[in-house]
Amino acid sequence: MKATNETKERSVTGTITKVERQKRSKDRYNLYIDEQFACSIHEDILIKYRLVKGVEVSRNEMNEIAQAEDKQRAYLDAVRLLASRLRSEQELTFRLKQKGYDGRLITDTLERLKREKYIDDRLFAEQLAKQRIGSQKKGRNWVKQELKQKGVKPEQINQAIEQIDEDTEYSSALELALKKYRTEAAADVLKAKRKAIAFLQRRGYSSGVISKVMKQIGSAGDWEEEELAESDFDD
Repeated sequence: MKATNETKERSVTGTITKVERQKRSKDRYNLYIDEQFACSIHEDILIKYRLVKGVEVSRNEMNEIAQAEDKQRAYLDAVRLLASRLRSEQELTFRLKQKGYDGRLITDTLERLKREKYIDDRLFAEQLAKQRIGSQKKGRNWVKQELKQKGVKPEQINQAIEQIDEDTEYSSALELALKKYRTEAAADVLKAKRKAIAFLQRRGYSSGVISKVMKQIGSAGDWEEEELAESDFDD
């Protein structure tokens, strides 16, 4: 009987003659087939396919191993990106494309990360909102715009905005206005207030929050009476 192409392909085999751990990457190994370097693979793939010296592998099996290695590499790259800071699904997709991964591989990687709870745009939006409002003293309008740019869905953005503590947002805006313009207020209250309003608008605070802040510091004396802890901030 004449052999089919698949049978011929499966009949092409080689024998693993050496498995060598890399010196610089302890979780990666160099695989040698018939005394020739074949590929570099992650330890997880080595264990999964039981790649040890003396094992015979076919061309089909090597193709499967190569695909598994690509998936593992994309996954680990994604995890490393997430380790540096939280990212939205869109951000992670963009970075993986930059690294040269194709669409299907990226989709598979994201699905795995979702199953393992590494990415969750709803949680990402809530944590980013909390950090921007509390630590960086940005307003909710800033948060909305940033989340939109990061590809977060409107309903997830709205949910995150609803979680913002209004008192914290107001306190941050008040602290910024007082700290940045209290010196100028001694000479010209109206000029200081105009600058404070423009500054808070750039920081993403709503007109309601800004109005409340301006009412709180209505005169030069009000600017001076406030006692606030020292803190750094950016324009």
